[in-house]
Amino acid sequence: MKKTVFIITITALLFSTISSAETASPDCQIPVVTGANNWFPYSYIDDKNIQKGIGFDVVELIFADLNIPIKYRFGLPWIRAMKEVNQGSIDVLVANYWTEERAKKLVMSTEIARESLNVFTLKTKPFIFNKWDDLKKQRGAMPRGMALGEAFKKYSQNIDLIEVNTHQQIFKMLNKERVDYVLLAQYSAQPNLLQKENENVVMQSTPVNYYSVHISFSKNSSCLYLFDQFEQALAERINDGSVAKIISTYVSN
Repeated sequence: MKKTVFIITITALLFSTISSAETASPDCQIPVVTGANNWFPYSYIDDKNIQKGIGFDVVELIFADLNIPIKYRFGLPWIRAMKEVNQGSIDVLVANYWTEERAKKLVMSTEIARESLNVFTLKTKPFIFNKWDDLKKQRGAMPRGMALGEAFKKYSQNIDLIEVNTHQQIFKMLNKERVDYVLLAQYSAQPNLLQKENENVVMQSTPVNYYSVHISFSKNSSCLYLFDQFEQALAERINDGSVAKIISTYVSN
């Protein structure tokens, strides 16, 4: 009888050890977090070189709820940041749009926000935009690496749309009439529209597309086992209104 109990106990311990190894990784000590440098209101660096935005605030809140410390890596160019996230050397991306391509490499959270992609023109040089084909005779500019959605990304191959490194450069090109329009997410454009040099810029009322914003873990991250806990805590914070409160501090509907 004692021998049977001993065998059962050892078996239970072995199963517990295997189960723990499957759910936790010794390589994940402190999750490394990053975000875009210039993506208001989700992820940006302010003039004091401090990371700000809805994405950073929500990620900080959720990891605090889980009592898990995090480490930041910010200031990276977007393309390099995405490369490191995809490789797993960075664990968490505080905000990104959902696309089919990204879904292959990232595990994405519940949607935390939604916004529109819009056309911005000069008041003194407007054109009617009601459908995508209205862009065919125009020249546009957009931020480098910005997600467009699968359908519009494919369509954009048929129009004259160039990629530019910064929002400031894009609006400068528009004001100098080097392009006819700027393609940018509605909320992302807000800081630029408040600047005096852009007082002649207006947003067209018809959206090009709509975006779903998520927080993502790299599929190659050693901290991926934390995702289910993170997702559960995030759902609770969405339900209790905490995420909506964070959003309201950055944008007004």
